[in-house]
Amino acid sequence: MQSAKRTRCDNCHFLTEQCVCHWIPVLSTRLKILILQDPKEAQHAKNTVSLLSLGLSSVECISIANHDVLASALRQKDPAKWRLVFPSDSAVAIESIDADSTAEVEGLILIDATWRKAKKFYFIEPLLYAFKAVCFSQAPVGQYSIRKSPGIESLSTLEACAYAIEQVTGENMQPLREFMVVAQEWQWRKQPLSHRHLE
Repeated sequence: MQSAKRTRCDNCHFLTEQCVCHWIPVLSTRLKILILQDPKEAQHAKNTVSLLSLGLSSVECISIANHDVLASALRQKDPAKWRLVFPSDSAVAIESIDADSTAEVEGLILIDATWRKAKKFYFIEPLLYAFKAVCFSQAPVGQYSIRKSPGIESLSTLEACAYAIEQVTGENMQPLREFMVVAQEWQWRKQPLSHRHLE
């Protein structure tokens, strides 16, 4: 029999003692969001996509391990109306896109993986090349201090998504960031500060 301590919340699906329902923001965006997730990230307790999905109902998450499902999802997207958030060599700074162009954007695609795996996936998945890529030239400083990042410019998937939405639509996604911070502080409250950046 499963102990009460190991039961999960029916709403947020975290362990009962780590339930974050109290802080879930009421948010919406006109954009659709597609997350292409490395399967190892899905298993990582500190991954932010689960929090992102709780905060925004328009988020769809697909494992990159299932290529048939992935290919089907990408082929259903209109490359003229979707943008890939990834700093490829041809990427355009999202801050520089004019209002007429952003008005035509219907959705955003993000890769949820370590930087090394994200780069590898981008280079081996030709279906991604159909989409214009956007990058950040003035991204805010990340508040995601609970995992290692390759540099100060690195953002969690939730933070990258929030910033991209703000640049395209002008909608305020700050409640998403605040939710991430308070939720992770709550979930990792018993972990020593010296362990915060350890993988």
